[in-house]
Amino acid sequence: MPESVSLSAQTQLLTCDPNLPVDANWFDANYWQQQNALKGTGFGRGAVWFIHNKHGDFVIRHYRRGGLIAKFNRQFFLYTGLQHTRPWQELHLLQTMQELGLPVPKPIGGLVERSCGFYRAKLITQVIPNAQDLFEVLKAGKSDSVDWFNLGQVIHKFHQNGIYHSDLNCHNIMIDKENKIWVIDFDKCQQRPITEQWMQENIARLERSLNKETAKHPQFSVSQTQWQAFLEGYRG
Repeated sequence: MPESVSLSAQTQLLTCDPNLPVDANWFDANYWQQQNALKGTGFGRGAVWFIHNKHGDFVIRHYRRGGLIAKFNRQFFLYTGLQHTRPWQELHLLQTMQELGLPVPKPIGGLVERSCGFYRAKLITQVIPNAQDLFEVLKAGKSDSVDWFNLGQVIHKFHQNGIYHSDLNCHNIMIDKENKIWVIDFDKCQQRPITEQWMQENIARLERSLNKETAKHPQFSVSQTQWQAFLEGYRG
């Protein structure tokens, strides 16, 4: 599980690799910018920052709320103990999945800052080198380059280890230059008892994400044959 260090009465640093000198500065985009190590940003529910330094390539993610509540509260969550915070749970799950041999990013650390019974938090994971998300591959019209059978096998392996991804979609599946498939973004995910219901719901969620993007982008497409290959790989 992640190691915890108190930086102050209200701030906890979480680390996963004793060989990395992770401190509070690692979670500050301005710190990296001053060292010319800030290599890019991305936007989804919240901003992410891509870092390149002598220790490797990392991504910083600021936990953000979504949905209606985000209009009133973008970044604060109720604090009920460190092991219930989102970065602790995500780092712990990533460590568990790495031990299981699943293709996920290496967990690096987290920062939890408390205030008046609430907390805000950031997470650092290692960047998957030379990889694109499945969305970008399909948006470029390269669906034929995807090994759909293997993709099904990979998702099946997660499920057979009880890994439930709460937001399995084409943005959270990565393919590197060796055609290895990775799964990312495990916020609010968990290892749970295996049941057919949640596994099928997970597959249906992925299919909905593909259909949604197909309707939005002219080059984005997944043929029935390709989806069938995915299902065959998943079913073994």
